[in-house]
Amino acid sequence: MKYFYFFLHRGIYFFAAMCLVTTSSEAQNVLFKNKKDTSSVNADSLAFSKVTSTHRDTLGYFPNNELFLKRNPSGAVSPLDIDEVKKLPYTSIDQMLIGRVTGVDVRIPSAEPGKRNSVFIRGTSSLLLGNRDLFYAQPTYVVDGVPLIMEHAFAYDIQRFDFNRMGTETNLLGFLDINDIESIEVLKDFAASAKYGPNAANGVIAITTKAPRVGQMKVSVNAYAGLALKPAVDVVNGRYESDFRLPFYEKYADETQWRNFPRYLADSSQARYYGPANWDDLFLRNGFTEGIQAAVSGGTPFANFRFSIGQASQQGVYDKTGIKRYDVNFGINIQPVRNLFFTTDISVANQNRKRNEFIRDRAGDEDYLFNYDAPLSPNKAYLQDYYTALDNTINRNKNNSARIIANAKYSFLSHFTWNTRFAIDYGQNFRDFFVPTALGEGNSYVSNYDGLSRRMILDNSLQFAKTFSGKHHLEITLGQYGQWDKWRYDYGRAYKGSSDYVKIYQPGTDDQKEGRFGNFRLMFNTKDFTESRLASFYANIGYNLDQKYFVSLYVRRDGSSYLGNDNRWLISPTLSASWKVHKEDFLKESSWLSNLNVRASWGRVGRLLMDQMYTGGPVYNVDAGWNGVPNMSTYNGFPVINAAYTSGYVVPGTSWPVVEQLNGGIDIGLFHDRLRASLDVYTKTDRNLVLKVPTLEEEGYTGIVKNGMDIRNYGYELAIDADVVKGKKFQWTTGINIYTNQNKLMALPDGLTDLVINNRRFLVGKPVDRYWLLLNEGIYNSDEEVPVNPETGKKMTYQGVTLKKGDPKWTDLSGDYNINDADRVMKGRLSPAATGGFTNTFRYGTWDVNILLNYSFGRKVINQALADRFDFANREAIDDPKAIKEISWWSKVEGDYSKIPQYNPWSAVYAYQPNQTLFLEDGSFVKLRALTVAYNMQTDWMKRSGVEHLRIYATGNNLLTWTKYKGGDPEAVSYFGYDEGYYNWAAPRTFTLGFNFQF
Repeated sequence: MKYFYFFLHRGIYFFAAMCLVTTSSEAQNVLFKNKKDTSSVNADSLAFSKVTSTHRDTLGYFPNNELFLKRNPSGAVSPLDIDEVKKLPYTSIDQMLIGRVTGVDVRIPSAEPGKRNSVFIRGTSSLLLGNRDLFYAQPTYVVDGVPLIMEHAFAYDIQRFDFNRMGTETNLLGFLDINDIESIEVLKDFAASAKYGPNAANGVIAITTKAPRVGQMKVSVNAYAGLALKPAVDVVNGRYESDFRLPFYEKYADETQWRNFPRYLADSSQARYYGPANWDDLFLRNGFTEGIQAAVSGGTPFANFRFSIGQASQQGVYDKTGIKRYDVNFGINIQPVRNLFFTTDISVANQNRKRNEFIRDRAGDEDYLFNYDAPLSPNKAYLQDYYTALDNTINRNKNNSARIIANAKYSFLSHFTWNTRFAIDYGQNFRDFFVPTALGEGNSYVSNYDGLSRRMILDNSLQFAKTFSGKHHLEITLGQYGQWDKWRYDYGRAYKGSSDYVKIYQPGTDDQKEGRFGNFRLMFNTKDFTESRLASFYANIGYNLDQKYFVSLYVRRDGSSYLGNDNRWLISPTLSASWKVHKEDFLKESSWLSNLNVRASWGRVGRLLMDQMYTGGPVYNVDAGWNGVPNMSTYNGFPVINAAYTSGYVVPGTSWPVVEQLNGGIDIGLFHDRLRASLDVYTKTDRNLVLKVPTLEEEGYTGIVKNGMDIRNYGYELAIDADVVKGKKFQWTTGINIYTNQNKLMALPDGLTDLVINNRRFLVGKPVDRYWLLLNEGIYNSDEEVPVNPETGKKMTYQGVTLKKGDPKWTDLSGDYNINDADRVMKGRLSPAATGGFTNTFRYGTWDVNILLNYSFGRKVINQALADRFDFANREAIDDPKAIKEISWWSKVEGDYSKIPQYNPWSAVYAYQPNQTLFLEDGSFVKLRALTVAYNMQTDWMKRSGVEHLRIYATGNNLLTWTKYKGGDPEAVSYFGYDEGYYNWAAPRTFTLGFNFQF
């Protein structure tokens, strides 16, 4: 396999080089014998030529062959400036959206290259309680009309720890090469996205790739190379840690606690912990990033094509992480007879990711808790042995993707069009993982994950379009849509291998004295798959009068295989309208108003459930676990079937959750469109959501799964752009956008009004993205300061434990002299109150400069890293992943230490728990996200050689951050608002040089 990647990598550069040296005259001769060949075409062929060289919407790529041949004027849509994002070394689509479009909240908890991120459009529509919940809140990514299939959360069912999803945990959006993309649009209301049915419940990000073009062959080459600078780290050693802890010991420790002073800190003469702190020399580096893509396109009006091949790689600055991608894309359009058009697109890609070496993640993968008594050494002379052992591990993470789209379009009787489309989106991910005995306390470990996701789509539609009396335009579309989804995985793991030289499981024989377990003594295997079917019928009626008044009604009937027969089908309508006011007679002569479009829409779509367990009520599964080991799939090697205690009791009759959205918008253009503005106001309500309501442990189940939760999101979006200066040589364009979102819990199942799940509280009528915290008032400096209940004569307690000297002074809101959950308040916001971007583009002659700042205001962050640093006593060598000390633990945690009281760390009240206002900080920030300088070369040589375009650019990313937050990067926090320190890597400063070339 390594030779395949070697030749593919070299092939990309060879192909690009050949494209560069090919002359324009040679390119013409490939497809055209002479100029006469290109002129002898009929009118229909010329029409097809025009269509295939523009946006693919006109070729019926949308699921319902949308009755509008262009964007619905009533829809709320935010386009992305592709020309600018091409200059930046982004590896996935979600990174490109930050600060550039409204209505989008992108969360990137770690800068690890290729790792999965999350995007939320107009708020979250579910309770984010764990990583698996993120999968159900993501928008649908639509490529050329095909809703892509993403990874499923069902692999979490057999995981004990909620660190990462089993498998490669790779961001699948990295398959897309930005140089193959024509446009990216965020579709936010149902006027724009209802055509995708239940796939539009969380919003849609529509991606259109570059289509084949008609004419002489065109060649383009795009390449870049850059460097990510390693960050500065305030490294520490045993001396710092000992000096940090000693004041607590001197103030609070008793004899037993002194005797338990950590052994690795007890002897200051040992160089392993008290020597130089230079572990960062092995952990950090300057990361190189590079990419190249070459494409060729051309053809006659009857047959034309586009072919591209690309490669990109990115080295992480932390822990030698990185990712490589290879992609190949081919598209062809054919018109065999008059009015019949065939289009086919084939895309394949491969991603290989070098992921982090966190001890925590390894413990989660192995489902094995190590002895955390002694941490790694901060001295690289001793740490090198650990990295040598890491070199003997195997941690391969490979993802393959293939996408095929075939479309046939036939026009007849002047006003009718038949469209058929078939598409397959296929993905595989493989992870091979081996840990030698040196890292496993004498036990080696091996595992293999083989996952698959597949989506097939068949869409047929008939469209009638006609204009009456020159101004009454009517379009009617009827169609059928089918979607077949499947997710599968095979997972095996084994412990205690016979030798580190044997890194795969092989069945043994009795002669080998290994029995049926082969080379490994303990072995576990899990297989699972789930399938989903979606059948839909739709009708679309659109009318516009004189291109001024638009109205449309879209009705869809969807049936899901994940619901029982009584609740399988749902009817979803969407009504939209718009008025182009600037076309009215009384404004036609206006010199200042160039555009005024008023629009409104209301729609409802169903939300797809993502598990088969909802089909028939209470289910059984293979689950023989127990407290501490909840995911055992066999008992003594034999499969068993139990009630689904861990997944919850499913109430019979689960029905469709639905999303209702009302949107009003206005688009304005002034002074010949030199000033442009767009404002949207929306309310989006998710109704009848499914929730697992916690229940008593005595009932056996972890919860009861039922419909009945409603959540509402509402807010506004504003985007303003202006051509401030529009001279012949100098131009200045500026733009600002802002997006706000509020949410509210409208209802809970069974009429509940108050619900506590894990460390979160949810109240009907209150937002769902609040922390649940104790209020800090200081510290009890003596036992006498602890309040006494006058009725009982007893001192104040925390959950029944009497408070003492050195304990936190928490507010007793209930007045019962017992601090408990009743004294916690819902405070702060996990999601920002306002987010957006500010752009400026300056052009002078052939030079242009683009500056992007993005901001996030009103978001609160819990500095868990600081809480963990002070909570050293509770976290020292316990049998829990919380005790893990990664190598980056030997660095000073960022924060305002002067504001942290010196609590008793050994107190039974858990003094330094993160869920208190002491660690709640303002996470607002403004970032200089990107600064780009480009030179558009224009020379006589280019004109003579047929070179159409040559742009050379330099760009810098993540250059500056302004924030009040005292911790790390306020953007690099977990999805749930906690700054976990060394598990949340900040994005590094990156500098890139590149060029775009076309002839």
